[in-house]
Amino acid sequence: MNVSVVSRGELRLAGIKVVGRRTELSHRVPLAWIELVERLDSIPHLVDRSVFYGSFPESDHQRASNDGVYTYWVCTEVSACGALTEGLRPLVVPARTYATARVEGAAEAIEATYVGLARWIEVQGKRVDAQAWCLERYDQRRQRVTPPYEWFDYEVFKPLDA
Repeated sequence: MNVSVVSRGELRLAGIKVVGRRTELSHRVPLAWIELVERLDSIPHLVDRSVFYGSFPESDHQRASNDGVYTYWVCTEVSACGALTEGLRPLVVPARTYATARVEGAAEAIEATYVGLARWIEVQGKRVDAQAWCLERYDQRRQRVTPPYEWFDYEVFKPLDA
């Protein structure tokens, strides 16, 4: 697995916040992606209609359990946080440094990438910042964010402690 350390500036997002148990999110998140894609024309200051971000608090990932409640945002980047239509909310992710790797393959590649990235971080003597946002960056030219999901091709960004 190819892992890089990258610094990203502040990321302004507009999106839909999805909350639920892990089993609920597997149904709710795809529905939220469909809604977001359908509403792109109503989002002011849209940066790139082909690029999307999934974002969740790293703390949710740290305490992973089947019964816990998780938060996942389906988002698109905006150049300014203007007025949003009902159901869309702003999310600002502060500038920071991330370890990043690419998920590429069938569904099994998702877990393999997250596990491999965690191992790489540990071997490098780095730590994940549990108080920060984890990002998944989707480019529609490589993978659609709307179902059906058969092949995955997106980047994962794990926030590193300073």
